[in-house]
Amino acid sequence: MTTLISTLENGRDDFFALLLKRMSEQGDFPSLSRSVHTLAEEMHDENNSMADITGAILSDFSLTQKVIRLANSSMYAGMGGEITTVTRAAMVLGLDAVSHLALSVRFIDTLSASAPDSTVARTEMAKALLAGDIARSLVGKANLADGEEAVVCALMHHLGRLLLVFYFPDEWLRIQNISGGKPAAENHATLEVIGVTLDEISREIAKLWRLPRKISDTMISQATPSGSNIPGSQDWLKTMANFAGEAATAMLGGGKNIAQIASRYGDALLISTESIAESVHQAALAKNSSIPPECLNEPHGKPADSRERLAVGVYEATAALAQGMSFGNALNLVLETMYGSMGFNRVVAFLRDGISFKGRLGFGAMMPEALQYLTFSEADSANVFYLSLTNSADIFIEDVTSVKSASSIPPWLIATLPDVQAFVLLPMTFNGRPIGLLYGDWEKGTTEQIEPNELVLLRSLRDHLMKVLDTRKA
Repeated sequence: MTTLISTLENGRDDFFALLLKRMSEQGDFPSLSRSVHTLAEEMHDENNSMADITGAILSDFSLTQKVIRLANSSMYAGMGGEITTVTRAAMVLGLDAVSHLALSVRFIDTLSASAPDSTVARTEMAKALLAGDIARSLVGKANLADGEEAVVCALMHHLGRLLLVFYFPDEWLRIQNISGGKPAAENHATLEVIGVTLDEISREIAKLWRLPRKISDTMISQATPSGSNIPGSQDWLKTMANFAGEAATAMLGGGKNIAQIASRYGDALLISTESIAESVHQAALAKNSSIPPECLNEPHGKPADSRERLAVGVYEATAALAQGMSFGNALNLVLETMYGSMGFNRVVAFLRDGISFKGRLGFGAMMPEALQYLTFSEADSANVFYLSLTNSADIFIEDVTSVKSASSIPPWLIATLPDVQAFVLLPMTFNGRPIGLLYGDWEKGTTEQIEPNELVLLRSLRDHLMKVLDTRKA
């Protein structure tokens, strides 16, 4: 370390200035800040739709896969069968639950990427991860509707400690020496060493990231459990986060006093001591198995099991249609199924707007920023998009640069999406009138074909989407 915190002239202000500088220079926390802020804003903006939230998640392939995996975990078992898309997860679990799932996954991924290669850092990160698993197991006992919110709270409760461990390891060792490794004494020891408390560090970063108050308030240490609280309330979440952190610390230190900790928190959590102890035991056995450590690489081109994935998507669309879903949600589900099942670089829905057709919803590369430039008019009769619509013809262009295809490829497509190699168009017609089309493309460097059985399933997805409009008309 170049500068000891205790020698900084302006105390608190100098500390936070140096902390933010080191976060920016040494780790991935700035990317977490942007991700947390984006997801938090999407969650709490009443004007945002399912497409806004799912789009934010789908922009990261690894995040998408882990959210879907967690949505199929035992915590949500029995809530709606197997879940294969973020859209379906949002429909079954709710937008808040899926957003909290994404936040917890993003936080854990960032910890893994940023953690220094030291025993102290690995130990503190293990405490945070175990606390999250304890919370996930605990909320199952409390039957919370959005239990993943509690997991986020349990993880974020460790933020102040982790920032010091990652970016000020020398100062953290001094804090541990003064506190004797006792969590209850760490706030005072941190104040003595660097001039601010752990709680102040957590609150400042929560403010920077614009975290919802319900989450940021749980990041504060609590000396003793408060009175009985309704499960899921702000005070209950705060108590739960403190318990999960204390229990995780005890477990990693030998676990000798878990029963004592459980009895101390039982009344405040409105959960029996036995159930609390069982939750801790289950989390310890799981060892964060809900989020496997293997690296998930983003796909490049069509997956080997594309037909099977499409078939599952058609089944989900059928089930969702039977539940009376809206056209917007159905469109979201169909596009996401196309995107994931075929390994497209991007998918876009063009919808009629007067005499024009405009890109209204898209997932994948350059989305949603490029949507505003994806538009064509009925007057453009040489356009392959318009030809697909007027003839109700499904069209696959294998190579946009080929002599045969080049004359019908609109200049706006290549100008806006210069990485396109091949694309498919699936026109949508309602009451005999073209209302839009579904588009999916593969990028340059991939040589893919759409097999006949895949095209049949893609058409089936499109037809199910049109049935939603038929249902609304009826």
